[in-house]
Amino acid sequence: MRKHGGIRHILARHVEGASHMAEGYTRATAGNIGVCLGTSGPAGTDMITALYSASADSIPILCITGQAPRARLHKEDFQAVDIEAIAKPVSKMAVTVREAALVPRVLQQAFHLMRSGRPGPVLVDLPFDVQVAEIEFDPDMYEPLPVYKPAASRMQIEKAVEMLIQAERPVIVAGGGVINADAAALLQQFAELTSVPVIPTLMGWAVSRMTTN
Repeated sequence: MRKHGGIRHILARHVEGASHMAEGYTRATAGNIGVCLGTSGPAGTDMITALYSASADSIPILCITGQAPRARLHKEDFQAVDIEAIAKPVSKMAVTVREAALVPRVLQQAFHLMRSGRPGPVLVDLPFDVQVAEIEFDPDMYEPLPVYKPAASRMQIEKAVEMLIQAERPVIVAGGGVINADAAALLQQFAELTSVPVIPTLMGWAVSRMTTN
C-alpha cells in the first residue's frame, strides 16, 4: 500500500451519506467500485438503505464495518449487532470474518462476487481483534479472481435478430444495464444500423443523452 500511495479517505458527516457516496462513485464510471467504512453497530445499520438501493439497481459497492471482539459477539456488547444477519437480505454476501487469516480471501471473494453475474453489494464485518491481528500475507497468492459476465449464445443472438426482422414495430427498451456496462455507444450503433427507436427505463434514462448526437 505504501508503494502505491496508500488509500485516500473521504470523510462524510454521516455513515448513510457515506454509503450513498460509495454507490454514486460506482455509478459515475463503469469499472469503479465504491468502498464505505463504518464503525460497529449503528454504522452498519445506517448502511442498509444504500445496500438495498445498490442491490435493487445491480450496483457493486463494498461496505466494511467494525464489530465487537469475537469473544463478545452475541452478548449484547457495546454497539454489537448481528449486522451479518441484517445485511444478508439486501446484499450478495454479508459475512463476519472470525479468523484474521481469512481476511484476504474474503476480500478477494467480495470483489469477485460484486462484479460477477448480476452485480451487487457486499458487506464485510470485522471484529476488533480480527482487525488488529497480524498475519502472514503474500500478495502474489491473491490475484483477482476472473469475473463471470453472462452473455448470449450465438443461437440466442440469431433468434433475437430473427424476431427483430419479423417485428412490425420493433422498439429497444434500454435499462440501467446499458449504463453499467458502458455500452451506450454500442447501443447507438445498433439502433442506427437497424433504425429501431430506443426507449429508456427509469434506470436507463441517461442512455438517451449518451446516444444523442
